[in-house]
Amino acid sequence: MRAIAGLLLCACGAAVHAQADVEQAVATAVEQAEPDTAASVNVKGIRDPDWKPYSAMLKGVKRFEEKHGLAPGAELRFILEPRRADVDMHAIALRLESDEAGMAIPLGERNIFSLPVEQGALYEKAELTVNRKAGSVRWIPYVRSAATSDTLRRLGDLRLACEVHWAIDKETLPFAMRTTMSALGGPCNFVSQKGTYSFSEPRRIAAATISFNGKSAPVPFSGTSFTPPLREQDWGDDSVLALTFEDEK
Repeated sequence: MRAIAGLLLCACGAAVHAQADVEQAVATAVEQAEPDTAASVNVKGIRDPDWKPYSAMLKGVKRFEEKHGLAPGAELRFILEPRRADVDMHAIALRLESDEAGMAIPLGERNIFSLPVEQGALYEKAELTVNRKAGSVRWIPYVRSAATSDTLRRLGDLRLACEVHWAIDKETLPFAMRTTMSALGGPCNFVSQKGTYSFSEPRRIAAATISFNGKSAPVPFSGTSFTPPLREQDWGDDSVLALTFEDEK
């Protein structure tokens, strides 16, 4: 059996870290079958490979379509990121697998990928697996409009990424926590000022600001994470967050 804990969420006021979702694979590990093509993910010998339910990822795709107005110029992709500094992200291979079928999913630069959709009945109970141990990588929505970059982010993009992430991971939370989080408006729109949703970066942040229609304000940050004002409607979707990293100072 496998048990998963999704987003690290706290209904009592701790920050929700967008890229600190906790996944645990517990149970008897079964070695994977031999790949059926040269392009297949070879996870033989890797016990408990990192994985995501395909059905959960499709819920994120659906939410993206429902809330696409937040970032009408963006497409939905995902990025695989290491949970720890010692995780080797070279030669990562990703595969969609079910009992009846399987297919390799191409990974682009920085391990960014597009999720195949409408794969039919053969993939209803499929899983996405990578050739790394469970708990090694994060599966993060990657939503970027044109003219954005690693240092310039559009607030609507961040709002939409949060919506997608919550749609994917909320079903993996315990019922009581999921119910409480939903009652509070969900992590992307907490009704309490104590609840926040933070995004993590691969580098330490030195400064973060947001600007819109001639006004600007600092954005809270700590270490490698920053907390944009997702729920504050005074900041429009076209607001721009500027990040400065310590290695750029």
